[in-house]
Amino acid sequence: MPKKREIKQSKYGTYYTKPFSRSRDIVVDFISIGKKSMKVHAIGDIDVTYPLKKIKEFKEKGIKLSFSAYLTYVFARTVAEHPYMQAIKWRRRKMVVFEDVDVSFLVERDVKGKKMPTMVLIRKANEKTIQEITDDLWFAKTLKDDSMVDKEKEGASATDKLLRMPGFLRRFLFNRLFKNPFLRRQFNGTVGITSIGMFAGGGGTSIPIAVENLSINIGGIEKRPGYSIKENGELDLKKVVPRDYLWITINIDHTTVDGGPTTRFIAIFRERVRNGFGLDEVK
Repeated sequence: MPKKREIKQSKYGTYYTKPFSRSRDIVVDFISIGKKSMKVHAIGDIDVTYPLKKIKEFKEKGIKLSFSAYLTYVFARTVAEHPYMQAIKWRRRKMVVFEDVDVSFLVERDVKGKKMPTMVLIRKANEKTIQEITDDLWFAKTLKDDSMVDKEKEGASATDKLLRMPGFLRRFLFNRLFKNPFLRRQFNGTVGITSIGMFAGGGGTSIPIAVENLSINIGGIEKRPGYSIKENGELDLKKVVPRDYLWITINIDHTTVDGGPTTRFIAIFRERVRNGFGLDEVK
């Protein structure tokens, strides 16, 4: 049973207090780090009618796939083919470019009747199937402790201790850690995804203050009229039907990637999502 609120009185009106949780401390820390980077944001929508239809068909056959996992799969595979997108500046005149893609995914789960964010670190996501990524995300949602991380994962023990340090020491170490590409990857992966916006209902997205050099924010899905798509992939300009559009924000650190490569990367990612990249391989 939830604890009963203790209502207090002041000359400004009635009020009650609640704890400022550790998860909120970490959000504040990450925002302070993210504000120091030079991010640009690409905001738009993607027609996801076909992949949603395919995932629904798989569900009817007894194969349950997460739409968030599908987007993670496409994102990781596309980044692996364009590794410069996850480059991290190191020291004065170097950039570290990792070839494997470690995805930091923020999921929401129920803990003692309360919603809280949990960071799931999917190592080498570019080598995993949609089903494997689905299993990773769903497993994280079943955890019942109040930790921000999955304690069974590699490096989770050290991460959990870091999250429990005093604020001034934690922020000092965070700033040092994120300046080192190798420690940053160990702690937070190479790219990030958050899908909190999907719970808002309808369309829309947000512009987060992201700590990763490359990340995507999955927004809401809205249904609106759109041109039908022929079997060859071309638009049928004579036929308008209801279609599903996903709002999305892509965050890029402009200090490491220029506009041209970024634009081409986004175009490939959007086209793959629209065409259901990888879904034909699901068995």
